[in-house]
Amino acid sequence: MNERKFLQELENRMSEQEKIMKDMIFPNFFLRVSATLGIHPWRVLVPTAFLLSLLLQLTMHKPYDDVILKIFGGFGILKFK
Repeated sequence: MNERKFLQELENRMSEQEKIMKDMIFPNFFLRVSATLGIHPWRVLVPTAFLLSLLLQLTMHKPYDDVILKIFGGFGILKFK
């Protein structure tokens, strides 16, 4: 394949990808989220996990503790009551 055909193929693929991105429902949102998670995933995932855990702890209390202990205890290996 010569250089001209290769560059034409790249341009065709780029235009197809741009068309797909424009047809998405929330392209700006997904671009921002994917860029953030792609560069610094722990800056988003750790605080989100902390807030979710805090919310579940405040709403469920004791059953939430039991679920976490069962997850890390091995589902049925250890009995918690």
